[in-house]
Amino acid sequence: MLHRRTLLASLALTLVGTTALAQDAWPSKPIRFIVPAAAGGTNDVLGRHLQEPLSKLLGQPVIMEYKAGAGGAIASQYVATQPADGYTFLLHGSGLVTVPLVQRKPLYDAMKDFVPVSLIGTSPMVLMTHPSTPGTLKDFVDYARANPGKLEWGAAALGGVGQLAMEAFHSAAGIKSMVMVPYPGAGPAAQALLAGQTKYMLSTPSSATRGFVAEGKMRVLGVSSAKRSPLLPDVPSIGEVVPGYDTETWFGLVARTGTPQAIIARVADAVAQVVAMPDVQEKIRGVNVVPQSGTQALGDILKKDHALWGKVVKENNISMD
Repeated sequence: MLHRRTLLASLALTLVGTTALAQDAWPSKPIRFIVPAAAGGTNDVLGRHLQEPLSKLLGQPVIMEYKAGAGGAIASQYVATQPADGYTFLLHGSGLVTVPLVQRKPLYDAMKDFVPVSLIGTSPMVLMTHPSTPGTLKDFVDYARANPGKLEWGAAALGGVGQLAMEAFHSAAGIKSMVMVPYPGAGPAAQALLAGQTKYMLSTPSSATRGFVAEGKMRVLGVSSAKRSPLLPDVPSIGEVVPGYDTETWFGLVARTGTPQAIIARVADAVAQVVAMPDVQEKIRGVNVVPQSGTQALGDILKKDHALWGKVVKENNISMD
């Protein structure tokens, strides 16, 4: 009996040692970042800014893979079905949370199927308006409140964060019955605003919209974050006129639930080191994103977004299907 117990104890120690050795050996092959859109989007650009320095820190190549479609749900579902071994991460944004909330038959559960690894940055949306409408945030809100149903607004994607953030703005500001016009992306929505086919929209800022604003073809009246953004310090926050309004888009890394905590911690530490590099910070700000990092920071955002957008979807009966 004693011999048997000794043998079992030795076997247990061997298994523990083998497991520890396997974790210590991570990573032993390339690490994949799955991007939920085609190459060239903000997720992709941010990933490429991190790619080389992360590869050096982790000792293995970081490879970008693109799985576009269904508002990012295809990429999300793919990662949710991959082994939880620390070799496949999802480089996503706010759509990770919003898309399953607006689907009648969600392909994944953002809060159950994934764990936060690290935030990369946040970006406020901006309220952009046509020059034919009032020229200040307060005057625009007052006019919209007093004229229900008289303005058209553009949505860059049905069920996307821009649509949900606009519905939250309407509710907080007491604006009713405006006409939503959906478009297949932020570019077409911005072109419709330029042409006067719509009168306002919420979207992330870009170099193109900055040019239109400089030429007087559209206005930026406010940013969606609770406080003024360091990216646009001269633009008031919407919350200055509509108290309590606070929404932002985010970008970050998540992993499949079950991924070893030691691996998550190592990747999060590497991301924090890279995001803190001055040249990387400059590149991130260049795509209108405020550099940030942290596992807990991303976890807090996911919980906040899930509660906020779930409420907006329910109150406005929003569905993508």
